[in-house]
Amino acid sequence: MIPIIRRLVLLIVFIYVAISAILYFLQDRMIFIRPGITEERLRKIRENYPEVEEVISETPDNYRLHGWLVHNNRYRETPAPLLIYFGGNAEEVSFMLEERNNLPEWKILLVNYRGYGISEGYPGEDVLLGDALFLHDTFSKRSDVDPEAIAVMGRSLGCAAAVYLSAHRELSASVLISPFGSMKEVAREIFPFIPVRQLLRYRFDMLPYAENAKNPMLTIAASDDNIIPLHHSIELFGAWQGKKEFMVIENAGHNDLSEYNSFWNGIKRFLDQQVKNDRRYVDFQ
Repeated sequence: MIPIIRRLVLLIVFIYVAISAILYFLQDRMIFIRPGITEERLRKIRENYPEVEEVISETPDNYRLHGWLVHNNRYRETPAPLLIYFGGNAEEVSFMLEERNNLPEWKILLVNYRGYGISEGYPGEDVLLGDALFLHDTFSKRSDVDPEAIAVMGRSLGCAAAVYLSAHRELSASVLISPFGSMKEVAREIFPFIPVRQLLRYRFDMLPYAENAKNPMLTIAASDDNIIPLHHSIELFGAWQGKKEFMVIENAGHNDLSEYNSFWNGIKRFLDQQVKNDRRYVDFQ
């Protein structure tokens, strides 16, 4: 019996080490899925969305980020409010072009992370957060953007960029969809028997940044989210220092909460209200 037990123990140890090694070396691919975009998709966007401006921004370290700026049709004579969107870890953001009519009063900036779509470079925690500041500072200087009416919207992983930007720049509003306080805590629940705290290179510890965020914020979370469970969003919400609202979409999961009418209705109400409070947009509808 002793040799059998010894072999079983060795087998369990081997499997444990193997799984840990796989998670360590593949974590880049697991966290940053990096979907591409085809030339056919790019062609259709250029043909079907003539009101959308294709944008390329070169970062300070010489990487070209590719995306789109959805123009606002209402404020043609004066600079318009801008919403900067940051997507999830498996998201190529051009799909948001189809949702542009849900926020007709806003210019919407959609830029793919490094390595996503046809953006150059490789994603990572530092560059994702740094690029959030870069995009804000670049597009806030445009003559058709009101630099005092800029909001941010992040989804899942994109909430990290949104929270970081909110802590470092004065924004009109922030919308956080399925946010989390710490990626290592989320990972620890997914892999409870693996030492993820020691293995994880990308911590995304967002609570200290939330504690420095002062602008109005709306959190939207799914009641049945099994990727970022609800309590992670509640933790981030609790750390936020500005005015805040929490909205739970019942019976929704991580990937389908945007299919509920209350999702876009809530976002539009919240964002429009923040800008309507500004005397320059008293007729904002």
